[in-house]
Formats: sequence, structure tokens, C-alpha cells
Amino acid sequence: MKLYHKLKRYIGKAIFGYEMLKPEDTIIVALSGGEDSLVLLYFLSQWRNKIKASYRLIGVHLDMNFPKDEGAYQRGISWLENFCSDLKIEFFFEKTDCGKQALEAYEKKNTSPCFVCSWHRRKHLFKLSDKLKANKIAFGHHLDDVITTFFINMFYNGELSTILPVQEMFKGKLFIIRPLILVEKELISRFVKSMGWQVLENPCPFTKATTRNFIENFLREKVYTLGPKIKKNIACAMFNPKWDYLPRKIW
Repeated sequence: MKLYHKLKRYIGKAIFGYEMLKPEDTIIVALSGGEDSLVLLYFLSQWRNKIKASYRLIGVHLDMNFPKDEGAYQRGISWLENFCSDLKIEFFFEKTDCGKQALEAYEKKNTSPCFVCSWHRRKHLFKLSDKLKANKIAFGHHLDDVITTFFINMFYNGELSTILPVQEMFKGKLFIIRPLILVEKELISRFVKSMGWQVLENPCPFTKATTRNFIENFLREKVYTLGPKIKKNIACAMFNPKWDYLPRKIW
């Protein structure tokens, strides 16, 4: 399959180019059940088989505790568990109150519910990494996420920055890795559709009203439409900064 080999090549390039994995690693894969996390888990298992590495993969799904159709959700969790089993990957499920805290923040209007949810989710994964003896957490952030984050930080934070392929935490005790960082979202969606996988619906009520969603739509409708190479050139620019031609801050 041409698409399969294309994805595998991009992911392999990121894994080896950024030295993301070592044979003795224990890796938590943040498995939301969305397209990105399914592709991430699948290709990490594919690379493990190809290079005959002994690193341990654990698919971790957190129930964020948002209101949802519990029956459909439980069927989705069963499918995720079977998905992991077929790939010979451990599956770990745990309930959290991240969504509940996000909803409380929204009602109080004292901080962004998305920030609260993300902060508590990551904190929960950090605790689980200690419990499961994992030294790495893999997230399904892809190239479109890298570009979107770059524009969010530029527009709203006044800085040139984005998410990293490998991020050291707690003085090297834990690392966050993003093997999909060179892969466009469109390729991910096409592959999931071709495989006929079941995608778990995101129950978050704020998904369509976030700054990230606004910037994603802005880029797709107003920027990428300027030319066929625009998106690729933006990505190349982020990975190829000319430091000598960026002025230093003097205020």
C-alpha cells in the first residue's frame, strides 16, 4: 500500500532523525481513540516489529469524564482494547475528573477550560508514567499541529515557538516524543479511512470553539489556499530558521 509506506517512511524519519526510541524504553502512548492516536500506536508497533526492538508499548486511554453516551463510549473502549490486543500492545484504562474540572473552570469563567483540561490530563499521564515505570510518553501531534501552534504562539504570545519532536521533562527522567511530527493530518485521515478503523468520538463540548480550531480554519481557508506550496513552505521555514536574519530583542 503506497499510503502505508509513505506514512511509515515519515514516521521512521522522525523516530531515527530525532533519536526518539531506545530498546529498553517503556512508552506510554496517549490513546484518545481519535485518528491521530490510532495511527501513532499502529506505526509504533510496526516499527517495533521491523527493527525487532524490545521497547514496551502501553496504550493508555483516559476517561476525561465529559458528559457522553456511555453505551457508545463503552463499545468504543472495547474496540480500543481489541485493537491493542491485535497489535500485542498492553491496554490501560483509567477514569479521571479532567473534564469535570474543565467544565467547572468554564462556569466560573476564571481560566480557559481547554488549558485546565490539558494541564490535568498531562499531569495524570505524568503520574501514570511513574506508576507504570514508563520513561517516555508518545503523543499524536502531527505536522498540522506544529504549524497551528506556531501561529498561535506568534499571534497571541508574541514569540516564535512550537511543539518539539522530543521534549525532556523532570531533568531527563521522562521524555515526551511525537513520532507523527512530519506527517500531515490529511494522510492520517486517509489511512484511517482505508483501514476501516473505528474512531472514538471526542465528547469535549469546547472542541469547535477553541483558539486552535479558529487558527486551523484560518490557515486552511485563508492561507493554504494562496498556493499549492504554501503549507509545505511554512513547514520548511519552521525546520530551517535563519538565525542570522532574525533581529535580537532590545526592549
